[in-house]
Amino acid sequence: MPKAQEKNTSTPKASNIAAAQANTRSGAAAASQRNPGTNMDSGEIIRAINELKSDIKGHNECLKQEIIQLRQEVNGKLDNLVTAVQSLSDRVDELEPRVEQVEGWTEEATETLCTYLKQQRSLQQKLTDLESRSRRNNIRIFGVAEGEEGNSVLQFVEKFIKSELPASQDLDLKIQRAHRTLAPRSRSDAPPRPIVVGFLEFTTKELILREAWKKRKIQVGERLIYFDHDYASEIVKKRKEYNWIKKALKQKGIRFQTPYTNMRIHWATGVCTYSTAQEAQRELKKRGFTVEEPESTEGESLAETRLLERMGWQRVAGRREKGAAAAQRAKEKLQEFQRGHTEDS
Repeated sequence: MPKAQEKNTSTPKASNIAAAQANTRSGAAAASQRNPGTNMDSGEIIRAINELKSDIKGHNECLKQEIIQLRQEVNGKLDNLVTAVQSLSDRVDELEPRVEQVEGWTEEATETLCTYLKQQRSLQQKLTDLESRSRRNNIRIFGVAEGEEGNSVLQFVEKFIKSELPASQDLDLKIQRAHRTLAPRSRSDAPPRPIVVGFLEFTTKELILREAWKKRKIQVGERLIYFDHDYASEIVKKRKEYNWIKKALKQKGIRFQTPYTNMRIHWATGVCTYSTAQEAQRELKKRGFTVEEPESTEGESLAETRLLERMGWQRVAGRREKGAAAAQRAKEKLQEFQRGHTEDS
């Protein structure tokens, strides 16, 4: 009985092995049907490789032709560039002498103008001095209302001076002329024109001014009358530069004087004299005053300074030679670059 059982057991095992082999063969057949390329022979592979090589070779030929064409275009453009650079170089060579000539003329013209400005300033100073000397016997009276003088300005002035200044009552004033300034008559709401009085003798004029300044307050009706020198117009402009400084000093109660175009300030530490309004303004700022910047009347010197500043450049020696050498170097480099590309092609 045991032997019979072993025989029956081995029979199913053999059948299972046969079934597995059959399944393997059927799977291989199905796989071969799904991937037919796996069974491609070596001849077909070689043909495919040869076709690929021929395609690559054809593309290489096209690419080479395109590169050659591009090189020809680049060389043509380089030729045009060399021609353009040469043309520009020729034009620069033509312009450089003209520019150099203009620079030389500008420099000489600037120097000449500066020289003439200095001479003009010197002549202006001499003219102002002569004008001031011609006015040295004159005084100006400010504040007299228009029409107050009546028909004769000279008689009015003589009577007015002797009535207001007792020291001149027994003095022969020897007034040569007296008239309003030659400006148009003032409007009713504008300050009246000053009266110019010319004395024959300088000593008489100085005496009248001293007495008027000593009295300080001279009044006609409701108007205050002031006496002063008859300054030239250039001197008046320079004296006006001190107006803001005078205002600041008056507010602080500091005594000052303005002889001619200078300013004399009586500080607590001593008396200081300043020759320009700018100098006085700097001193006041140091002492804590708030003063506006005075407007300078030195127009000639300012014009000279602006002229030199606007020139701004100086002539450079050998500029033409340096420019020509640089242009030649650039031209040689372009030609060398062009020759290199021609040899490669």
